[in-house]
Amino acid sequence: MREAIFEELLVRYEQLLRRRTETEIAEIQLDLDVSDEGHTTLSYARLRTLALAGDGSTDTIVDALRFLHENAYRPDAEETGNWWHWEIGTPRILLDICVLLRAHLPDADLTRYLATVQRFCPDADRRTKTGPWSPLAETGANRADKALIVALAGLLGGDSERVALARDGLSDLRDGRTNSLFRYVTSGDGFYEDGSFIQHDTVAYTGSYGVVLLTSVAEILALLRGSPWEVTDPGVSVVFDAVERSFLPFLFEGRMMDTVRGRAVARQHSRDLDIGAAALDAIELLAQSAPASYAARWKTLERPDGFHVFGSMDRVVHHRPRWSAALSLSSERIARYECGNGENLHGWYTGDGMLYIYDLDDPDHYTDGFWPTVDPYRLPGTTVDTQRREDVGRGAGRGTGAIMAPNRIAGGAAVEGGFGTAELDLYGEGSTLRARKKWHFTDDAVMALGTDLSASDGRRIETIVENRNLRADATRRFVVDGVAQDAELGLERRYHGVQWAYLEGVGGYVFPGGADLVSLREERVGTWHAIDIGVSTEGDDVEVRRIYHALWLDHGVSPRRAGYMYVLLPGASEEGTARRAAQL
Repeated sequence: MREAIFEELLVRYEQLLRRRTETEIAEIQLDLDVSDEGHTTLSYARLRTLALAGDGSTDTIVDALRFLHENAYRPDAEETGNWWHWEIGTPRILLDICVLLRAHLPDADLTRYLATVQRFCPDADRRTKTGPWSPLAETGANRADKALIVALAGLLGGDSERVALARDGLSDLRDGRTNSLFRYVTSGDGFYEDGSFIQHDTVAYTGSYGVVLLTSVAEILALLRGSPWEVTDPGVSVVFDAVERSFLPFLFEGRMMDTVRGRAVARQHSRDLDIGAAALDAIELLAQSAPASYAARWKTLERPDGFHVFGSMDRVVHHRPRWSAALSLSSERIARYECGNGENLHGWYTGDGMLYIYDLDDPDHYTDGFWPTVDPYRLPGTTVDTQRREDVGRGAGRGTGAIMAPNRIAGGAAVEGGFGTAELDLYGEGSTLRARKKWHFTDDAVMALGTDLSASDGRRIETIVENRNLRADATRRFVVDGVAQDAELGLERRYHGVQWAYLEGVGGYVFPGGADLVSLREERVGTWHAIDIGVSTEGDDVEVRRIYHALWLDHGVSPRRAGYMYVLLPGASEEGTARRAAQL
């Protein structure tokens, strides 16, 4: 009787596995590389794709699994390099293959593979690899991933105690629920009551690790529903509530906002649109296990209107009917950016007040080649020291690192009417740059202000008003104080006492009291490889070309107590921008 239950659940998981996996068999080369742990994981991933294709290559896959076992992933192998591949990446994929091929896989082979998984992922509670942190309790997405691995191993091995161990790992019964996925945290990794989600202790990660956690939990709930191991922890409501509290505010037209994707923004094959689709898929699956009241609301999900503060991770989001804005801040609590594993080599200023503007008329602005081509020194909203920077995370080992800031002031507050304000006490990284930066979010505008802006390093300081990805369109109309400007590429122009400017298809910019504005329309050429050389995520060397229009305020060399003020009018017309300038 128990064997029938195991098989029933394995059939259910196979259906879950196939629901969201597209196979592109023509692109798969059976080139097994075991030169390091990352390439080993990629080799298993190729085999999973072949297994999903179901094209009669079963014998080839069985032989390849034996090769990988004998030469790379076996119980007596030393866990070197990045622990994730050994304890999560490879075992998850290996077990997926075992589920898909369970009718064709010899019992002796399955026994060996399960023993290997047991060696590197015996439970969801602890990191197996030893180090200065040992013993390290697993948290957040890593715990959720490991719980699914343990559940699959238990089902494949007919081990009911192991399946129960996986279920209990979600709630962390081993350590008195300290690291339960079904409770709110007040520090470290997990969901916070204000909707924030943090992984790696200090990184805003709703749109990366958060989606991984949501997906794994949804799959476990669906897999074990109605079985002797069904998840009954009432705290699971934390995950159900997170759909509207944590994930929905960061979705724009199906895209997951980059402000909560950490180093994953540098991954060529993990765009905001891809992760948004993964989040929506996880929500759809989660609805099968959620109470009817949740599922009914999720069927009609829309962007929440108004201003939202995620104080625990230094993020704010402002939604209007036709546009949205997201602001990335940092502090002594939340990292400026995360790098490592060869990823996000140019993330220097992403947490220094980068302001994302999403427009219904241009939803693909960040999706379409933005990160490999944007000037990383001129991210909208930031105030920067123009020093040249070295790649971060290159040649610094295979771990990840969060770059922190010393300031305490970073965050926002909602005000009546669905509007809000945010503030950042900026300390330049590797610089004497200091500034007090503020933003006010209203019905149709974002006002940006800077005060006490000073530096003493002998370098020029800039505040970036805009840096818009125009794709291949070099002819967009640009107007300054009512006068259309030449659209010649590569020519930097300086304007004095500017009252307002307008960029066709983007919106308007108003400078109360006038400002000295610098404008540059240029073609930028980059590659994904230049920002991501990770073993399992490495970008290619194919040149990506995009036209950008950048606007910035030049504060001069080593400014003392400088300031600025400008108003962004997303989606505004030229005439509307002129009218607003006349009112201010």
